[in-house]
Amino acid sequence: MSHKPGLLQRLFAALKGDGGAEFQAVAGLSLELAERNEEVARLRKEYALLREQSRVQHDQAAAEAVEGIVHQCASMLATLSAMKARHAEKGDLNPADLLQVASSFQMILAERGLAQIGVVGQDEPFDPALHQMLDGTRPQPGQPVLIRFAGFRFNGKLVAKAQAGVVKYT
Repeated sequence: MSHKPGLLQRLFAALKGDGGAEFQAVAGLSLELAERNEEVARLRKEYALLREQSRVQHDQAAAEAVEGIVHQCASMLATLSAMKARHAEKGDLNPADLLQVASSFQMILAERGLAQIGVVGQDEPFDPALHQMLDGTRPQPGQPVLIRFAGFRFNGKLVAKAQAGVVKYT
């Protein structure tokens, strides 16, 4: 296998020589260096363009995701608006209807990566990474606690810990 000398090695070799050959070697190396500099500049411009295109695509994808959620929620928001107007006009509100709308919102968010931590009113083994005690107690990991408020993860990342209290046996 032949080893091609690097640019600096060839430049030093050319500078050690004498006469016209030395000048031609330096001129050739200078031209090669200029070509490489142009290539580096071209690649930098291309990289900057690709980075900007990637940012624009990311922003578009995020906007489309939000728009998708808004489209899915539009009918439920219309229902909430009608419920609010009816309540203002007649003073009545069916809690079951309101809970149905809230459940629909929760399902849409679950489809997008929202996961509930704990079920209100149920006992769960205490996990300090997932549960926060409301009453100031400090149970041991694995000890049963009563879930008072659900917590949430979004795409695996903790958003809110479940709020818990001591289990009271009757």
